[in-house]
Amino acid sequence: MIREYRQDDAAAVRGCIVELQEFERRIDDRLRPGDSMAAGYLAQILDRCREHAGTILVAECSGAIAGFAAILTRVPFESLDDPPGEYAIVTDLVVREAFRRRGLGAALLREAERCAIAAGAAELRIGVLSANQSAARLYRSAGFAPYSETLAKRLDSHL
Repeated sequence: MIREYRQDDAAAVRGCIVELQEFERRIDDRLRPGDSMAAGYLAQILDRCREHAGTILVAECSGAIAGFAAILTRVPFESLDDPPGEYAIVTDLVVREAFRRRGLGAALLREAERCAIAAGAAELRIGVLSANQSAARLYRSAGFAPYSETLAKRLDSHL
């Protein structure tokens, strides 16, 4: 079941954030440990939701929070070379490892898209770490296509 976040979901959503952060730390070892940033990050998501007409969606299975997605539905384009207006963006999506391969990620994306459409968004965006191929496959299967790519070169070996 996909539903909107409630305050009593906070501990479970923080657990999802920790799991996602620890997975992403295997891709980029510079990231902060999940336990050290989860509470502040959830607060940041909630602030951004208030600022940009967003919401947190949770996937619930047998009373347990299996994952979540955060969507902001009114994010203004900021650069003069961007299109005018606003867009929607899925800022976070995670399904806990024990609940994967059940279609929950796709269900969260469908509900995020429904929220974006209901808010009048003309475009929905999502980001993914280039090395996270399983997430990229899910997003492409949900109709997302590459739009812009940021390339990075680590310089810490020169310090």
